[in-house]
Amino acid sequence: MQLFLLVALVGAFILALLLCGIALRLAPNFRSGERKEGFFRADQSLGSSDAVGNSKSNSKESKRRRPSSSELPLVGSRGMIPAMVLAGAGTGWLLGFAASQWLLLGILGASLVGFWIVGQFDDWKKVYSGQGIREITKFVGVAIVASGVALALYYYVPSAASAYSPYTDVPGLGTLLLQVQYAWPVFFVLLVLAVATTTSLAVDFADGLDGLAAGLSFPAALAFAVIILAEDRPDHYPLVIASLALAGATMGFLPWNWPSAWKGRTSTLPRRARMIMGDSGSLAIGGMLAIIALVDRQELLLVLIGGVFVLEGLSAVIQSRLLVRFFRHFLKMERFEADHVWFPHTEYPLPFLATPMHHHFDLLGWDRRRLVYSAWTIAALFGALGIASALAPFTWQRYLARFIALLIGIALWQSGHHTRNYFLGTVSTAQGPRIGIFYGYPYKLFGRRMYSLVELTEATDKNVTSPVEQSALWVRMNLFDARAALGFFCYRAGFYALAREQWERIPNNNLAVRPQIMELLTDARRRVAPLGASPNDSSVGTIATAMGAEPSPADISHPGIAALTGPTTRPSHPNPLPTDAPLPNVTAANTGNEPQTN
Repeated sequence: MQLFLLVALVGAFILALLLCGIALRLAPNFRSGERKEGFFRADQSLGSSDAVGNSKSNSKESKRRRPSSSELPLVGSRGMIPAMVLAGAGTGWLLGFAASQWLLLGILGASLVGFWIVGQFDDWKKVYSGQGIREITKFVGVAIVASGVALALYYYVPSAASAYSPYTDVPGLGTLLLQVQYAWPVFFVLLVLAVATTTSLAVDFADGLDGLAAGLSFPAALAFAVIILAEDRPDHYPLVIASLALAGATMGFLPWNWPSAWKGRTSTLPRRARMIMGDSGSLAIGGMLAIIALVDRQELLLVLIGGVFVLEGLSAVIQSRLLVRFFRHFLKMERFEADHVWFPHTEYPLPFLATPMHHHFDLLGWDRRRLVYSAWTIAALFGALGIASALAPFTWQRYLARFIALLIGIALWQSGHHTRNYFLGTVSTAQGPRIGIFYGYPYKLFGRRMYSLVELTEATDKNVTSPVEQSALWVRMNLFDARAALGFFCYRAGFYALAREQWERIPNNNLAVRPQIMELLTDARRRVAPLGASPNDSSVGTIATAMGAEPSPADISHPGIAALTGPTTRPSHPNPLPTDAPLPNVTAANTGNEPQTN
């Protein structure tokens, strides 16, 4: 039987490898036209709109602007899903499944296709409308599919028709589920709804870098296959086949989505990925993992095995949906006199630079290939600990595995807190010490730096003249204070284009509380603007034209920032800061408001 089960794994791998290639050949232009608001890194798509937000989705110019190296075809799921269905059905036929086994396998296949349809609708909207479906719409679609699957499982799968531990062990709840009519069906539907929606959306959150979601899904699916196979229950063989088919399909997709150190459209490094799975693939994978766990009554183990997915989802929900909204309404900045001023997320004491969590490490400057490989390793470790937690012969071994997994999760979550501030420092070059922006702590531990260089400018330490200005170096501050100070040093050195670039990265509502910097920005625009051009023309004087460098990796694009950086009335100040004036008081930067964005 084990030999036949390999058909699901190997068959799904081969089919996915071939079908993904066919899908890419048939639909090479099925690329996202989505454009998100805000400032963009070099690797981020401008979608079907131009840089100033004018929609040109139907024009030839828009198609010419679209960078094919950044917007890969959303066709990965078109190869993965059929491969899983065909491999699963073929394995069931080879094993001679009974009617009940075919029924369970059919429900699993229907759930897979249902979640895929919801994600496919989102992908189609991105391609042809330039914008995906709303988050609430996606949630409702996934919830409808999950509810339908829950009802099918309850009526046709015996293991889902009766209440089970640990829910029956909860005082009060257990009595309710066992003795009250229809209590368990309602609870089961809600349980499937909660687990399936959260898991599918968590996998969707993790699908942000080449190879990340697929590589994380493989060890999770393989872990469930090992655990369920060890139970030696013939009625659950369809779950084993579904898990192996899922693992094989993700492996077959990975050669088409292999990670690389590619950093964007301006990168000189090649991008190995040729397609992405899209929301249709990530929602289908997450939904299938959830249904497999629920049928085997291992939904709590899913939290351990899918630990990386859990962290990705929690980082997005806790930071973006809870903390940011809370701070927007209740956090007051004591250093500024103005009340009721909304500041971008870099002023908030948030745990990560960006969410989902993998974006945090990407913005720290990690090599993307190294980042994805590290995530795969951690996911494999979570999978191994999940198997040990379920199959270890002694109770203390099972609890030890869970405790180790918990420690790993806490360490990963806290990793964002250890390197979450910016500061200005100097770098030795042939032209002398030059000033740049660093991220982390201005220390060395055992000879290793606890910080990384974010951006280097042409300004040198000779432009730092007064003791107050010198005290601003190697002192942690938030990103906007660092840019305000660095722009001042560039301005003093005569690099007006670079000064303008630094200051224009400060959102308007944050710039409004720095009136002297606003006056210098106006002067810098006037100095770098060509004859007849407006001082506010953003097409000149950028860091790209001045140095040929791409934007800093710290400048990220998120809708939440765009909502905070709308037009703001700039107050007029008659006394601009002279070029030889001391640096504004950046040393008073807050020590509790770390530079976080999301």
